[in-house]
Amino acid sequence: MLETKQVTLRCPVCRAQKSYALNGAQVRQLRGGISLQFHCSYCGSPRFWTPVNRDELSETDPADSRNILLVDDDELILQLLRKVLQSWETSIDVSANGKEALAKLASRTFDLLVCDLQMPEMSGDELFRHIRENALIPPERIIFLTGDKRPQTRQFLRDCGCHYLFKPIQFLEFSAHVQAVLGLQ
Repeated sequence: MLETKQVTLRCPVCRAQKSYALNGAQVRQLRGGISLQFHCSYCGSPRFWTPVNRDELSETDPADSRNILLVDDDELILQLLRKVLQSWETSIDVSANGKEALAKLASRTFDLLVCDLQMPEMSGDELFRHIRENALIPPERIIFLTGDKRPQTRQFLRDCGCHYLFKPIQFLEFSAHVQAVLGLQ
């Protein structure tokens, strides 16, 4: 389930008010002055509704923001993962390979690491060995992504204690893993 926020909106025609559970992206749209389109049961047609109380749109406490590091050499995958993670109040950093990720993990604290296994320079399993040796992030805060289903890869994934998903990624399943790791139930 996506993290939502209750916001009361008003129909611009009949002035009817209704409370909606909006996801983070919708709240950000309203914060930016962009109205959301909903069907008004009184007017009988779609309308662009506006917030009744702008205070409901206030930013969450920055301490509540989650820091996520995405590591993948495929730019399209990174864009798709970012799109899914926009629903939550998160700060997202990216790395194209394990070496870049290792430097970022050593200099900053992350709440979640989402990492591909097959990458140039340093693979995901090599990165994991460095993470484990230096206690950079607990294994239960790592989600590995891979299209490799060879027996040795499956064995690594079973043994590492991390979450993992096989590509192609099912984004509802990915969201469920993120929520489980970050406690966003």
